[in-house]
Amino acid sequence: MQKIIIVGGGLAGSCLGVQLVASGCDVTVIDSGVNHSSRVAAGMINPLVFRRMTKSWRVDEFIPYAEAFYQLIEQTSGISFFHETTIRRFFSSEQERNFWLERQQTDDFSAYMHVINEEDETVFPYANQFGSGRVKNCFYLDTTTLLDVLHSLPEIHLRRESFDYTELNPAAGTYQGEHFDSIIFCEGYQSKHNPWFGTLPVDSTKGEILTVETEGLSREESLNRKCFTLHTGNGRYKVGATYVWHTDDTTLTEEGKNLLLDNLRYLTDLPVTVVAQHAGVRPTTPDRRPLMGKHVIYDKLFFFNGLGTKGYMMAPLLSKEMADFVTKETPLHTECNLNRIRS
Repeated sequence: MQKIIIVGGGLAGSCLGVQLVASGCDVTVIDSGVNHSSRVAAGMINPLVFRRMTKSWRVDEFIPYAEAFYQLIEQTSGISFFHETTIRRFFSSEQERNFWLERQQTDDFSAYMHVINEEDETVFPYANQFGSGRVKNCFYLDTTTLLDVLHSLPEIHLRRESFDYTELNPAAGTYQGEHFDSIIFCEGYQSKHNPWFGTLPVDSTKGEILTVETEGLSREESLNRKCFTLHTGNGRYKVGATYVWHTDDTTLTEEGKNLLLDNLRYLTDLPVTVVAQHAGVRPTTPDRRPLMGKHVIYDKLFFFNGLGTKGYMMAPLLSKEMADFVTKETPLHTECNLNRIRS
């Protein structure tokens, strides 16, 4: 049985822990609890990239795998956190609307787009100058519940502490004197402090999100234009999210709150009351692709990071691919392999 340490218990590290346990490994997760971006996130799984109305990268693989992965965890834990939804995209221009009309009945897009009908043209009481389209195969997760479930799995040894780099012997694979077959770093934006992977291009992108109360917004659909809305129960909605690049400051700001409220006006003029505000820092990469692989010198050290804004869609399958790479040396997808940065 391989003994493995995962450094970082956010979404990437937690999903990887599940996959490694399923592969028969003895898994320890060390998590400082410093950044809560995985919990702050709305947990939306959206198959499309709006504006040019393209499909998300590898979406035809990611969505069915993610659905099966999350539903299996629900079944084994008896706790519900995975929900189907519909995203209603309000078009921001005639060009965007035309992109949808061109794609809605093609083989590549029919699984993700409803054909526009009369209701989509006249949805009330929302601002609807260019009409709207409804996205299929969308889901959202109660992210806090999911992570609580993953952290409570008895097969995974969770240690709530900071990882001490000085206690790791990378050549021997020992940490605090204990031998491990692999040490996998899933530290999010904090990887910049890592002595062995800190030069990899993982940037810090801050996001703020609001919880608001209002009456009249759809509870069945997530609305999207300039921002998104997501009903979380009892007349409360998440509204998000801001993007501030190159910062790891999680301070809540009036600027972020006001920007989200201004963007919400592109969807509705209904009065809202802000009841909470949260911030987290996402790990992003220059080419918007994850960074996965092994250290160029120390073959017991691995890196799994940079899932970014589509993390909840990508994490289940990418964590499986990472687990297979670590335990079976199965080759990684070329667009994920961190060797692309070195070449």
